[in-house]
Order: sequence, then C-alpha cells, then structure tokens
Amino acid sequence: MRRRRMLIAAVATLGAIVSSSFTTAHADPIRTANSQVTPVAGVPLDQFRNAFVQRDRSALTVAGHPFRFSGANVEWLGLENYGPNPAPTTPLGSERYPSDYEIDDVFTTARDMGATVLRAQTLGDTIGCPSCLEPALGQFNPAAFAHMDKVVAAARAHRIKLIGEFSGDANGAPAPNQNSPSADSHDWYCTWRHRPDCGQAFFTDPAIIGDYQRHMKAVLEHVNPLTGLAYKDDPTFTGWVDGNNLDLLDGAPAPVTEGWLRTVSDYFRSIDSRQLFINISLGGGDGFVTDGALRLPNVDVYAAEYYPHWLPIISGGNRIDGNAGKLHDTAAQVAAAGKAFSAIEFGWDRTDFLTTGALGDFLTGLESDPHIAGDNFWALSAHAEGHGWQPIPADAHCSPTCEWGEDGNWWALYYTGRTTASHTAADMSTRAQHLRTHAYAMSGYPVPPPHRRVPAPIITSTTEGKVLFEGSAGAPNYSIQRLSQGIWTTVCDHCTTDAADGWQDTDPHAARCYRVIGDNLDGVEGTPSAPAGSDCRRNARGHTLSKSE
Repeated sequence: MRRRRMLIAAVATLGAIVSSSFTTAHADPIRTANSQVTPVAGVPLDQFRNAFVQRDRSALTVAGHPFRFSGANVEWLGLENYGPNPAPTTPLGSERYPSDYEIDDVFTTARDMGATVLRAQTLGDTIGCPSCLEPALGQFNPAAFAHMDKVVAAARAHRIKLIGEFSGDANGAPAPNQNSPSADSHDWYCTWRHRPDCGQAFFTDPAIIGDYQRHMKAVLEHVNPLTGLAYKDDPTFTGWVDGNNLDLLDGAPAPVTEGWLRTVSDYFRSIDSRQLFINISLGGGDGFVTDGALRLPNVDVYAAEYYPHWLPIISGGNRIDGNAGKLHDTAAQVAAAGKAFSAIEFGWDRTDFLTTGALGDFLTGLESDPHIAGDNFWALSAHAEGHGWQPIPADAHCSPTCEWGEDGNWWALYYTGRTTASHTAADMSTRAQHLRTHAYAMSGYPVPPPHRRVPAPIITSTTEGKVLFEGSAGAPNYSIQRLSQGIWTTVCDHCTTDAADGWQDTDPHAARCYRVIGDNLDGVEGTPSAPAGSDCRRNARGHTLSKSE
C-alpha cells in the first residue's frame, strides 16, 4: 500500500511439504468441512498446484481453466516491519523474519477466506538492511533466501499461489539517504551510485537499471532446496510486480518510464518465460495506464489500487457507495489492448467504504466485470507468536486522524475481528466475511463453503495458572479445560479471545493442567491443544497424556 507516498500525492494533487518445524495440526490445509472445495471450481488440487497461471489475451487461465484470482496483500511474509511506517511496537529498524507459526497461521487464515493468490512485496523487494535480500550492492543474503524458501514451500502446502515483487516500500527500515523523505527499497541503488536525483536516475542511469536487473535475476534464478525448483520454474508464483508505484511522485516523463518498462520487462522475459510480469509503476498504480505502456509485448498484467480513503481525485470513487467507475474504465481499456487487469490493492475498511453494504456493492462490481482478472485487498495480519495478534502496523493511533491519514488501524485486517482505533471487532469481522464470500465467488463458488475446523491452539505458558496460547486461525473465541483425576472439566466456556491477555485460573488449589479449544465461525469445535501445566502427569491416572487427550 502506498502509505506515506499516497498521502503526499493526495495533498499535492488533491511441491514440496513445509519443513518439519511447522506443526502438523496447522500445516494440514484441507479440513473435513470443505475437503472437496478446490481453489478453483473444476480444477483438481494437484493440477492447480502444479500449473502455471497463464495469460490468454485479457484473461488468465490455470490448468487450461479460466482463472480469476482473489486474496490479500501480506506484505510482511518475507520480512516483517520493513514496509509499513514505524510505530512504538515496531520501531525503525526492527525488521525481522516472520516465525514459522506466523507464516502457517496467515496461510491457514487465507485458505479459510477462499484466497487463491497472496501478494507479498517482501518476497523479493528487500534492500539495504542486514536481514534484507540485498543488504549491500550486488550482495545477496543466504538467510533471507532461506526464509523465503520456507514461505514458498508453505504456500504450496496450503494450495495458495504468490505474487512477488522487485521493489517496494521500505518505510520501516533505515532510509538510504537521511536527506531524502523517500523510503522505497530501490532508493538504495541511487544512494550507492551517488545519484541524489533518484526520481529520474532510476529510470535512465544504465548502472542503476543494471543493479535492478541483477536483483531481478538473483531472485528468479534462486533454487529453493525445499522444492528443488528455481523461483522462475515454480508454479507457486503467479508472477512478479516490477515495483510499487515507482513514478508516483517523481514525475519522469511517460516516454522515459515506458522505455524503462520495456527494458525491464524484456529482461524479465529473457529469464522467465512462464510467469506473469505485472506492472504497477506507471501512473502510480492509481487507475490509469498509458497507451504506450499497453503496447509493450512482455507486460502481462496492468495493476491498479483502489482507495477512496485517499480522496476521489486519486481513486475515482467515494466512500458513500461501491461504485468504482474509473477502475472499471481502466480495466476495459487494458482488456481492449489484449492485456489482463488486476485491482492488486483495494481498501476494505470504513474509511474506504462507510458501510458494509457499500463494500459489498464494490466487491459485487469486481465479480461482475469480466475485464478484472483478479484482486487483492490490503492487508491481512495474523496471530502473533506467543499469544494474541501481531501488532497493528504503522500504528499512529489515528493521529491526526484515520479518516485521511496513514495508519494500520484502518487497513490491517484481523480475520475474526479486532477492535482498533478505526473499527469495532464486530464490524471488522463482518467485512472479513464479505471478502470471504467474494473470494469464493471469484473462484467459481456462488455460495462459500462451511468454515474449516480450526487447528489446535498451542499453549505457551501456564505460569501461576495464567494460560497463554497461540491462537487458531479462524477461531473467534476459546474454551479452557482443566484436568483433575483424569477428567477434563470446562472451566472457561467460550470466555476468552485472542484480544484478551490470556485466561487466569482463580482457584489457587486447582491442579495446573489445561488444554485450550477454539471454535470456528460456524460454532464447530476445533482440535484441542496439547495439555500443558505443571500437574499434567500427576493427574493423568498413571499414563502419559498424548497430544489428543
């Protein structure tokens, strides 16, 4: 999402399985409730996993079937706290690799939401920090690749495809040039090449273009040891985005940016002949594309963002209703040129759509427009390692205001609902179900299936009778059971949530042995956690408790 840069513009213009470290309960992507629902109606699961997404003029196909994708932006999959603006809980320079649990949780959540494709900028765009993919000019980080490899393997296990990116936001990492307000990952190339005029030099300087192409080549040709495939040969990747709104503020003339786009898309195709090249640079991604760009042979998909939050002059829409005329006009323009169009980012929240009805109308409009090949909302968050939810990204507590400013309080979506400075938990949950219904409709399911049975929570602490646990994807609440003399008794009946600070046992004489059970959004009980507590063995009546007890 074009957080700080979008605000400035608005003012100025008005195959393989996951490694064994993933838990078995979480890594099983197919639940009994909807085991017959494949990602695309009529396409067997193995065919979907192993087929590349291809373009047939303005439409996309997979395994020979029409394919209209839907899903989320999960920017942090490759590196957390790199893209969003820093906040007290995620200060500048706190970037880190997501844990196995966080990765698995967000994929499990996405599948319950009906997602088929996730866009993750940090799967490819991180530059200039110690944990980044390219921490120094021309040097590539094995640890960053190893983390990305796990993400790709997890995506395959969860039957989800990915969109990676070569340049993107870097607001959460130290800026390459402290005298420049820009915080895009590619700005490091300009700093390393001593070019302060990055807005022009990035598109014209042969050395900097070469740096970008070297980065592209390193990503595409990297071989993932968990799958045995180079990224360019892995059908898990739908395609790759050139760069996020590269010319939004820089003002390079259209012929210059079109020339750059021809150069880099041709270079991409010389390496990668089977995945899609996606452009969101020209026009800032905000709903227009030049005729010259549409004539470029090696650009497959032209993408746009839709955020009425950032004023109608940018989005061509408003917060009152779900009409998006400018977006649909651009989709028709792209389709007429024989290319595919995607709403690669859109807002889902009340600052973009005042009512859930307006959001529903917008989503219905996407579904009914055959010129829109796919879409991704911004942005999906997950449970945190240890307990609770991941911190709210770019959290400024809606100061000065969530109504027009940049703040994760309005755009970060926590699937079962979380109260933020911009949302009630109930409102967020309702909007998430609109997104779920839409995603399944895009995949050919007019009625979404039942919610999947939630995986087992993971108890992380029972110190002094306070039970903390890592949550289950798709569980709005949890029950706690306590073991005494071999019998489980419910002591907390649907009484706690991921937003609570755990559950405290107030009986000082009770045995300290607990398990946690989540329900899904249909009220169906999930798998109990493994028992945990200091008294578990003593109360097991002479036998060792198994994880299923």
